[in-house]
Amino acid sequence: MINITENNKKDCCGCTACASACPKNCISMVCDSEGFKYPKIDIKLCIDCGVCEKVCPVINSEKNEELPEKAYIVRNTNPDIVKNSTSGGAVTAFCEEILSKNGIIFGGAFDKNFEVKHMSAEKTEDLKIFRSSKYVQSDLTDTFKRVKKSLDDGRYVMFTGTPCQVEGLLKYLKKPYEKLFTVDFVCRAVPSPLVWKKYKELKTKKYNSEITYANFREKTYGYHSANLTLRFANGKKSIENTKTDYMLKSFFDGVCSRPSCNDCAFRKVKRVSDLTVFDCWNITRYVPDLADDDKGYTAVIIQSEKGSQMLKDVSKKLIMHKADVDTLIKNDGFMAVQNPDVHPKRSQYFEMLNSGVPLDRIVKELIPVKASRKIFGKFKGILYKTGMLKQMKKLKKH
Repeated sequence: MINITENNKKDCCGCTACASACPKNCISMVCDSEGFKYPKIDIKLCIDCGVCEKVCPVINSEKNEELPEKAYIVRNTNPDIVKNSTSGGAVTAFCEEILSKNGIIFGGAFDKNFEVKHMSAEKTEDLKIFRSSKYVQSDLTDTFKRVKKSLDDGRYVMFTGTPCQVEGLLKYLKKPYEKLFTVDFVCRAVPSPLVWKKYKELKTKKYNSEITYANFREKTYGYHSANLTLRFANGKKSIENTKTDYMLKSFFDGVCSRPSCNDCAFRKVKRVSDLTVFDCWNITRYVPDLADDDKGYTAVIIQSEKGSQMLKDVSKKLIMHKADVDTLIKNDGFMAVQNPDVHPKRSQYFEMLNSGVPLDRIVKELIPVKASRKIFGKFKGILYKTGMLKQMKKLKKH
């Protein structure tokens, strides 16, 4: 029987495989004080069948020493898709291919309250909900069951998520499905939904208006200077970067990550998905003759024959450049294999959050924003419009 306590939370990634597979439906996913969901078992209903342990991806993590041999740097040929995507818009091309077969897509998206949940799409025009990163652990609820039903109905299904979510889904399904296509992304860590909730409350109060739009990686000032952008019902807008935004700084400093992320069982080059995708920050390292136009490229590692076939099927929709797997991991995908350290002030951060201290005060006290970054943030728009930001990036590279 799965038994997660305060002392072993690092052993649960929150994938919902156990709750989805339980034959007695006696496992529910319950939020802890940090906003992360963990399985809670109703002992009165449990028959101690052991199914929950058999499908747990942490307990049964795949160990494969065979390394992927092929990787590519890609970009969608549609400039609008690239503009509104986190990096190069590759995943949209994969989605479109599945939809062309009357398939269904499952991936992380914002709901009407801007909470991050796994949702589905069956039309091309609905794929926009999946674009752009959401630096919050998505709520899967009954997604695994919906995926299985769609597959059992004979439909093509594409599932995208963190590596633990993909491996959790495959463990839950118990058998391979020819019409299932999976994509995982290289993950730094998953931040707390509670922190995102407190952040939204802070911003809503500051701007005295409801949020109508959120984008964690809007390319306002180019791919290399993406910002967390919020728009409000009263017409106002908030644009902050990774060094000045309270939510982004909490995430990138690793002070609000799920405990399992610091001891992740899924940080490996060879994965159970069909394709692994991540940001390509250094396009000129792989294609020296290609100038970096700051619009973004996606790094793609082929993990299976299905993944290889997918790239062939969508090749007309993508600009593709071959890349060496080891070089890609070393330069842009190191988070695929390297666990982040536990932040020394993590406990204090959540204690303050739960005691009612506003998020901005917590950040200022525990992980303060440098004055130089604040000043730079205020003038970033001007620097971008005058072309000086581009020149500063060039100088930084040299």
